[in-house]
Amino acid sequence: MTFSAVAELGNVSKAAEFLNLSQPAVSGQLRALADAMGAPLYTRHSRGVTLTADGLELLPLAQAVARNIRRVGDLAYQKRNHLKKQVRLGVSWTLATRAVHLAARFSNDTLRVSLHSDHTPRLIQMVADGELDATLAVDASHALPDGLEARRFSSEELRLIVPSRHPLADGGYVNPSVLGGETLLWPMPESSVRRRAVKLLQANGVTPQRELELGSFLALKSALVEGLGVALLPRSMVSLEIADGHLHSLGLEANDITLGYHVVSAPLTMLPSAVREVLEHLGRESVSASASA
Repeated sequence: MTFSAVAELGNVSKAAEFLNLSQPAVSGQLRALADAMGAPLYTRHSRGVTLTADGLELLPLAQAVARNIRRVGDLAYQKRNHLKKQVRLGVSWTLATRAVHLAARFSNDTLRVSLHSDHTPRLIQMVADGELDATLAVDASHALPDGLEARRFSSEELRLIVPSRHPLADGGYVNPSVLGGETLLWPMPESSVRRRAVKLLQANGVTPQRELELGSFLALKSALVEGLGVALLPRSMVSLEIADGHLHSLGLEANDITLGYHVVSAPLTMLPSAVREVLEHLGRESVSASASA
């Protein structure tokens, strides 16, 4: 934990203050670790320290140890004070509806599921830093921090979402080329759904007649209902508006339109029992939904 703190803060003195230890104690622990490794782990400079190649190789393992130590502390505090078990779950905006249902299902007298929404890369980093127990993310199976894994629990295709009064609303499937004559509504640039939609347009050589960036999914849905344009989204994000007759969903005659939905966390065997229970229920719920579809 000491090495992890020094690496993240970039300064031995700041790490000592953060850990409530003396600077000589921190330096001594670092020397002992370097002796065990048989190689220097950092170099000093005027502003603090910089990790060597050996230090960078060790860092992910040290961070995993620090995460588990914090979890032990959190669990001990909960037990000692007879607190509810808590599962801290991150969720990308695309999966917010699923996460809300999951939180409602498990929040009771002994367990509470708290949700934190953000962009997928930030959520994954929060899991790596121990700020979240797990996160629900879109297309998150590549380039994960060491110690984390992505388990796919569901998937969904991008669809063309149009207002109910749109000329295409009576159709079933369309070619992406139809977007060449449309006003395309975009969510925020950081959105995983938007990144996949951009790839779809590029792969099919399509440039929309006009593009409007709305900045949030809530604004985008409002603009769709108002008839200001069309959008490329998974159907689940606008299922209520479709059920109410305000919007219509069209299939796309294109390849590579499937969004993978993943849980990102430490391996299941390393997770507290409450976290495993919530995540395993998510997997069972998705299997049941697929079977009934």
